[in-house]
Amino acid sequence: MQSIAFPMRLQENGLLRRTDRAASVLSLLQVMARTPRGSWGACPEFGLRDLFEDGRQRADLPRLVADRINGCLADLGMAEFQVTEVVRELSADRAVDSYSIRLDDAHTAESLTTTVVYEA
Repeated sequence: MQSIAFPMRLQENGLLRRTDRAASVLSLLQVMARTPRGSWGACPEFGLRDLFEDGRQRADLPRLVADRINGCLADLGMAEFQVTEVVRELSADRAVDSYSIRLDDAHTAESLTTTVVYEA
């Protein structure tokens, strides 16, 4: 089972250290990609795995992924981050789907990008 280390980390000296905001939200997206919708009580819409499982039959998958992520970020009080682009990447392995996700950070005006991989 994977845990979410968000947004604090325990240092070797036993003190807490706040993690970088950008790294934390990108880590959260990676956890969302591996989690099915409805499996976390704190945010019922959390999870993308079910979308990726049906993704090959859906032309609107990028929009659905962006909408779900943005809704979850808003529910979790992180609405300053917005997904602005989801692109399916080309893959040589037909059993693996890879998606590039770009988020904009309203506080810093920076864009963050991560890649999530779904293996059928």
